[in-house]
Amino acid sequence: MSDNLKEDLEVIDERLSRLEEKLEESHGEFSQRTGKYIGRDIGILYGVVIALLLVIILMKLHII
Repeated sequence: MSDNLKEDLEVIDERLSRLEEKLEESHGEFSQRTGKYIGRDIGILYGVVIALLLVIILMKLHII
């Protein structure tokens, strides 16, 4: 009976290891995708801020 229990535990441990690996991979892909979206949004925000500052500077110098 103890050998059977040992084999069952090994099978369960193997299945849990595969599940954990899949979960880590999915979490990594999700984090990477989220990071790309946040990076894009921050880049757009920087572009808008720089453009506004440029317009303000040009207006102060009476170029626009």
